[in-house]
Amino acid sequence: MKNKKQLCFALLLMISSGILMSSCKKAQVSEPETTQAKPIKLALESGTTPPSFVTNTKNLNIVMFVPTDNPALSDYKTRLTSLLVHFQGWFHTEMLRYGYDKYMGLPKIDSTGLVRFIEIPAQFGQSAYPYDSGVSATKILNEIAAYKATHASEFSNSSHTLILLPNRTDGGDQPFYGYGKNCFAVDNANMAVDKIPNASSNLLGGMLHELGHGLNLPHDHAKYASEQPTLGTSLMGSGNVTFSKGQPTFLTEVDAAILNRNEVFQNPLPSETPYEAATTTIDAQFAYNATTQAFNVTGSFTSNKEVSDILIYMDPDLGSSDADYNAVTWRSNPGTSNTISATIPFSELYYKNNEAYNIRVKLLLKNGGNVSKNYSFSFLSGVPQIGVNGSAKFHQNASYGGYGVSLPVGQYTTADLISRGISNNDVSSVNLGLGVKVIMYDGDNFTGSSIELTSSSTYVSTFNDKASSIKVIAL
Repeated sequence: MKNKKQLCFALLLMISSGILMSSCKKAQVSEPETTQAKPIKLALESGTTPPSFVTNTKNLNIVMFVPTDNPALSDYKTRLTSLLVHFQGWFHTEMLRYGYDKYMGLPKIDSTGLVRFIEIPAQFGQSAYPYDSGVSATKILNEIAAYKATHASEFSNSSHTLILLPNRTDGGDQPFYGYGKNCFAVDNANMAVDKIPNASSNLLGGMLHELGHGLNLPHDHAKYASEQPTLGTSLMGSGNVTFSKGQPTFLTEVDAAILNRNEVFQNPLPSETPYEAATTTIDAQFAYNATTQAFNVTGSFTSNKEVSDILIYMDPDLGSSDADYNAVTWRSNPGTSNTISATIPFSELYYKNNEAYNIRVKLLLKNGGNVSKNYSFSFLSGVPQIGVNGSAKFHQNASYGGYGVSLPVGQYTTADLISRGISNNDVSSVNLGLGVKVIMYDGDNFTGSSIELTSSSTYVSTFNDKASSIKVIAL
């Protein structure tokens, strides 16, 4: 069977000889005092007095995972406390831009005033935990789970964990990526607030970027016209590099909205169970306005959990190495009677000539979870291919794997399909463009049993390897 699964990691950052080759950056900003009852000074204090910071009901778990042959640096608790407080203030400042007065909670040791670090001795030496995405991550997470089973009081009740490993001393690489609600980063003597900006390393921005992934943030990009010229680079795009270099870096409105619902940003806790699954439907339509050069997005949704925001990701499909870094995003409020409404000006898009696009419409739940539905279309000579100008792409394997052939609106017999590169009885997934539907038949000349698709399907399970003739129809 051709049902293939791919494990997608938020950011694949290789560390070699202690230098991160790709990371994020942001101009340092003045950090205001909190409006909460307990003031917080984010300007770091001199001397040995630890900086003050916000602790919530649920906080980020921060683990120092120490291999048997590579001890943690002796000053890491004081040094990284100041860095994490700086990150806390940066997130707060960026969220205030959009009206969210919330802080990422950091756990505190009352006796010292420092951030609480959970130091966990590893079972093996540093070479046992290389950068290999899921393999090392799973191994480390299993060891952390075993430690937590007997040291539960050291952990917050939250689902989010930042996992730090001392910089390898043997020249090897190590985990540095987001992995679900966990994220991995490296610690060395340069991981300190006074090392920003750093011309020789992107590790500092890399930690902040990966922390974003561990807090539920996917990749995204600044809007071309309204954000990049004034705000700089999105943290969850290439902001890992710019933050480290002291250049303008910011959170997009969509990212701030997601953090606003993240469990470690809540104080007090809401009544909703964090990230509890919802039963939803999404029905979005996209209309091209040639006069205004914009998409008008309309539609509706249903959900048995309260929806706080509608998020739209316009993601150009530039190949497997793209990894969503170029996705430009929009946020809107749910309309009356659970309606969807947004306008997407083409002036905000970087790619609008002859590129394929994936569109993700997400319902952001009040409990922090999200549910999405995917749509797709292509630009051709600057014109979006929608409806009568649209197409559908037919793939040999599940999850849009194997060969893929796009068919414009029309009718295709077995001979037509073969002439265009689609073998008889060989379609396993279908990616629909906007404004079209597909009817596939198991007989030639549109005969036999059939299946109608009005949305993309990663696996046409009941009709797998059966298509012998196809109609692509404009809605």
